[in-house]
Parts: sequence; C-alpha cells; structure tokens
Amino acid sequence: MKNKKINLTEIIWLFIIGSIFGYILECVWYVIKHGVWLNKQGLLYGPFKPIYGIGLVLIVLLMHNFKDKKLYLKFLIGTLIGGVFEYICSLFLEYVLHTSTWDYSTFKYNIAGRVYLPYALIWGVLSILVIDYFYPFFQKVLGKIKPKVKKIITIIATILISLDIILTFIVMNRYTKRNINPDAKTVFKIIDKIYDDEYMEHKFPKHIIIKK
Repeated sequence: MKNKKINLTEIIWLFIIGSIFGYILECVWYVIKHGVWLNKQGLLYGPFKPIYGIGLVLIVLLMHNFKDKKLYLKFLIGTLIGGVFEYICSLFLEYVLHTSTWDYSTFKYNIAGRVYLPYALIWGVLSILVIDYFYPFFQKVLGKIKPKVKKIITIIATILISLDIILTFIVMNRYTKRNINPDAKTVFKIIDKIYDDEYMEHKFPKHIIIKK
C-alpha cells in the first residue's frame, strides 16, 4: 500500500514538536554531562531548537517511503541524512550568521569539526524510531483533532513561531555585526538596546561569534 502524501499541517507540527524535543534533549543531556543547567534555546522566545525541528521534518519527508525497507537500510539512510544536515547547518551558521554553536574538531571521529560520526549514528537510530513508531502515532493523534480546530490552532502556531524565527534571525544578525559596526542606525538602535550583548550571551551562551 502506497504511503499517504505528507501535508503542510503535518510538516508544521513536526517542526514544532521536533524543536521542543530538541530543546528538552539538549538541556537534559547537558545536565547529565556537566551537572548544571544551561539554557539551550535556539530562538529568542519559547523552548525551541529549530535544527531538530527541521531534522524531524527531513527524516519524515525523506524516509516515509522507506518504512517497509530493511532495518539496516533505514539506519544507513538516517545516518546519512543526519550527517549531511548537520554539516550544512554548521556552514549556514558560520557563513550566514557568522556564529558557531558546536565544534567537534577536538573529537576523534569528526568531519571538518562540523560532524561527529557517533552523533550521526544516533541520527540513524532516531530515524528508525521516528519513521516506524513516532510518525504513525503522530498521524493518528493529529487525525483525531477536528479539522476546523486543527486549522485555527495551526495558523496561530505558524504565525507565532514564524515571528519568533524572523526576529531571532534579525537580532542574531545584528548581534554579530555590531562587533564590527557598533554604531547602529534607525531600528537597529532599538534592537541594540533591548537585545544587548549581555542579554544575548545569557540567552545563547554557546553561540560563538566568528569574526571574518
């Protein structure tokens, strides 16, 4: 039986769920590893880590037609998706936002410091769990919500998280650029006042500015 086409509503909620899950996962992992709490937010507002949201969407989009394939094949595809995605995200952060949030160059099995192979293998395992268990359950839950209610909630959630993403991009871009040009004009003066360096360092403690 052919798999159903993934619709926009599913993509939006997969992104939101993945972003929240990623935030919780990284915060818990940091506490386990270091014994202290560290905010691992990826956006200015809300418990979101967009890289995981995009990752979850990619896994479902690229792998839902492989659900009936052998386990090792799904694992290999998931590992490849995770590794390539993480590499591209690292390039985007460095060359577009001029920041860096991870560097695996001191780890033994890494690719250009952007991908850590054991973590890529974890992507492979997660891909199997997502496509075999989470996604079918997610579809059932989403299907039980009344269409009108689902539409309204989805529209509101999309607007709010879109504004959060846009604002975060603008503020993060200004955060890096004011190290080169501290004299802001027009609206950027307001941004510099509200989201000053102290605020940004507290909100995004793992972001390192890359000066070109």
